[in-house]
Amino acid sequence: MQKDLPTVRILGIEFYNGSLEGALEVARVEGGLILAPSGPGLADLGKNPHYDAALKEADLNLIDSGFLALLWNRRTGQKLQRHSGYKFIKALTEDKDFRNSDDQLWVMPSSDEAASVQSYLGVEERRLDDKHFYVAPYYDKADIKDLNLFKAIRRKKPKYIILAIAGGKQEVLGHWLREQLDYKPAIICIGAAIAFLTGHQASIPSWADRIYIGWLLRILKNPKVFLPRYWKARKLKRLLSEYGTEFPA
Repeated sequence: MQKDLPTVRILGIEFYNGSLEGALEVARVEGGLILAPSGPGLADLGKNPHYDAALKEADLNLIDSGFLALLWNRRTGQKLQRHSGYKFIKALTEDKDFRNSDDQLWVMPSSDEAASVQSYLGVEERRLDDKHFYVAPYYDKADIKDLNLFKAIRRKKPKYIILAIAGGKQEVLGHWLREQLDYKPAIICIGAAIAFLTGHQASIPSWADRIYIGWLLRILKNPKVFLPRYWKARKLKRLLSEYGTEFPA
């Protein structure tokens, strides 16, 4: 985490606790690894050293989890500046610098989802073609590396690299890419957040994200997939009670 940014230490991780504009400025000017760890992901801290390292060494960890924000407020009385992955990617795709930039690469989980993003950005008068998208393979290891993606990035040198693959994997891949590259793009890990805007997943209005119920809309849309995932986040309460500002042993 960059030293001059306002942060708060939770579970041994430095989280950004400033304005949304400040976070966007990091992406526009500074670059680096920008993460938005989910509640279920944070509940698994200490289980995957590659994921843990990504969060510990990120240039910016956004506070995405409304559950984390509520638990921390109850524990300390401190109100956190929560900027979800949804909120961040919505603001980024509306940002003038990003909107006018041809210098971006989207890493997507499927060709269908890539097409959805391409269509969404096209409607918003941003013209991207197939060269701006990379459909990721299925990553089945804890230590994720993708040499084909690395070679494509090294060849194109995009300013913005948006990883929209599964949480828990995108952070590891993004961290590996940052360590391998000889320049400093903004590597933005936002998971399914863009799918809320494109309609590929449950559409989440801004008011729902603002009052921390985006997770509920996802569960209602696909309970079989998302109920077990968000149920896991309940472990955060125990972790915060036991460890507070320290990393789970």
